[in-house]
Amino acid sequence: MCGIAGIVELKSSPQPHLIQRMTDQLTHRGPDHGDSVSYPFQEYWMGLGHRRLSIIDLSSQANQPMEYNALTIVFNGEIYNFKALRQTLEQLGHSFKTSSDTEVLLHAFRAWGMEMIQRLNGMFAIAIFDKENHRLTLIRDRFGVKPLCYYLENGLFLFASESKVFHVHPRFKKKIERSSLARYFQYGNIPAPASIFENVSHVLPGTLVEINTLDLSLNVTQYWDPVKAYQQPTAPVGFEEAKEKTRILLQSAVAARLVSDVPVGLFLSGGYDSATTAGIVAPLVPNLKTFTVSVPDAGLNEGPKAKAIANYLSTQHMEVECSLPEALAIIPKLPTLYDEPFADSSAIPTYLVAREAVKSVKVALSADGGDELFAGYNRYLYAHRIPKALSYIHPFFLRILGSAMKGSSIGEGLLAQRMGKIGRWLENPTMENYMEAMTKLHSDKEISSYLKEDLSLSEIHHPKATTPLGQMLLMDTIGYLPNDILHKVDRATMAVGLEGREPLLDFDLMTYLASLPDRFKCDGKESKILLKSIAHDLIPPQLLQGPKKGFAIPINPWMRTHLRKPILEMVDPLFLKTQGIFNEEKVRKEVLQFLNGKASNGLFTWYYFNFQMWYRQWMH
Repeated sequence: MCGIAGIVELKSSPQPHLIQRMTDQLTHRGPDHGDSVSYPFQEYWMGLGHRRLSIIDLSSQANQPMEYNALTIVFNGEIYNFKALRQTLEQLGHSFKTSSDTEVLLHAFRAWGMEMIQRLNGMFAIAIFDKENHRLTLIRDRFGVKPLCYYLENGLFLFASESKVFHVHPRFKKKIERSSLARYFQYGNIPAPASIFENVSHVLPGTLVEINTLDLSLNVTQYWDPVKAYQQPTAPVGFEEAKEKTRILLQSAVAARLVSDVPVGLFLSGGYDSATTAGIVAPLVPNLKTFTVSVPDAGLNEGPKAKAIANYLSTQHMEVECSLPEALAIIPKLPTLYDEPFADSSAIPTYLVAREAVKSVKVALSADGGDELFAGYNRYLYAHRIPKALSYIHPFFLRILGSAMKGSSIGEGLLAQRMGKIGRWLENPTMENYMEAMTKLHSDKEISSYLKEDLSLSEIHHPKATTPLGQMLLMDTIGYLPNDILHKVDRATMAVGLEGREPLLDFDLMTYLASLPDRFKCDGKESKILLKSIAHDLIPPQLLQGPKKGFAIPINPWMRTHLRKPILEMVDPLFLKTQGIFNEEKVRKEVLQFLNGKASNGLFTWYYFNFQMWYRQWMH
């Protein structure tokens, strides 16, 4: 795992010191080695930089940037099938100087060109420069496990693993994209390809971008599309047959992600995803190290459950406590870790557990994607239950009920958020509007009222699947998963020089699961049916059953107490007026209502607090 950066600047003299400074901004991603190269041409100059976290072939020969036959590569990630690809290439006459997957990528690109991508099984952000043809190719993996973004404006092209790199370049213009800001306040993240900055884009998962380095023209191609998987006919298969095939695919995906020349551990939250992964990994890795986070709030503590699973599997278990002092020390670091506004509060315990894990391992498996592949979120259950219950209520009364739930102060945290989301949906209770209501904090109209500048947000078009459940799984796979979950894990692990791997995010596994009948995943009474059946063969059911908590923390009471002072400073009338972004009166009212006890405003307040921390860090 590594960090990559690059510059293409038209009609400019080479500036090797500049690409090196950009590369140095990513030292946390690759503490083992760093280097850069600079190529002068008459029309432009090209700079490529790399920071290395040594995982495969620890020798210096495997350092990057790496060159071969007029090609230069900087690469972040792991190619799990690189040994098989190497054997094929050797049969074609290629010879190798290292045992790294990086060198295999270079030879594969020379041998097969763009067709190479279809042969890759892994997580990756790749940049390959072809000096002969003046072409730079950026490639991001299918699910978006590894990040890759770029800036293009007035003869300057920059790319990097993290956008903080761009601030080093004196020609980078920091101007907030207002529509992205609105989306942030809806989702708590900024959906790709958009960025908080104008002229900055994120390469979408399963996508490659070709840049003509002579004129900086771009060609964007999607090489893998999960929509096709959810539009395939439902397979005529029985449950036991599906279970056996899924188990085999899971074992294969996990085994592939254990290839490493350094120690491998596992994040164990206590839920079915990580427990199933642990049950498969434990027999394969002697003295497997597992890591979890405990939270002092008894209602959120997964520690005892994870420990019981670890004891059953005989792993070497480490429990990290996310105490209030620990959390308060991390919160000010969030704008640096997540260099665009990001408000998933579980980033705090995720960073904590990564910081502890890196003391004893260099690679940690993280079982993300299970909810999206196996249908684990509560909203999938609600989609079965709520319409049936509401069919007995007159539409007039549904609208009244929706308005009441939207403004309700009943409950705290997740309960208040869910009531608000259901309330928005009840005002227009169609299945088309369901996922919009379940995944957005505010509607487009509502969020525009928080901002000073009038916005006309473009409509988000959602691809269609063959079933309602497939539609929801698809939307989460292309939206919430890469924009929130994978972004969170990548930044939290890479901040401490730890490689996170995602064994459940295997495209063969995902394609097969998408073909299975919905009732194998969620039937309205139970979620993750197939995965639970597999898990119960590995671990006693009594150790797994119970509500899922994940790495959750009690952020609302913390904001009302220990974070109250800085939050109040951020809604000071003079500060808001000077900043000139928000509708001062409305934002101030929302935040003060939360601080004074209105639970339904908690998530907005957390989003707002994180944005203002980011603004102070990066816009001054």
